[in-house]
Amino acid sequence: MSLLKNARGEFNYQFNWIDETGKTIGFNDVWAINKSEAVIKAKAMENPAHWAWYNGSKYVNVPAEVTTGGHCFYNKGMYVDVDSMYKATRKEADAMNQLGWMMTI
Repeated sequence: MSLLKNARGEFNYQFNWIDETGKTIGFNDVWAINKSEAVIKAKAMENPAHWAWYNGSKYVNVPAEVTTGGHCFYNKGMYVDVDSMYKATRKEADAMNQLGWMMTI
């Protein structure tokens, strides 16, 4: 099977997301010319670990747990698992998309 490539000559790189403990928590993909560029694009989507508190209208990042009211939770973050990154074939990309669709229905 040949690798999936778009009209700009970019490959479809698939990868896993991990939390701060190294546990796999999801997956995603990016289009890039090479793996270095794919890592840069994926890292731009990372969400560092943090505390979040609901202020009555939205969640805001806070430096520590808030216990004086409202809902507060710890987000373990979302980081690129660079070791899991690979160039996908059409079949691999379709299978990954199908998994994503099944999880959202």
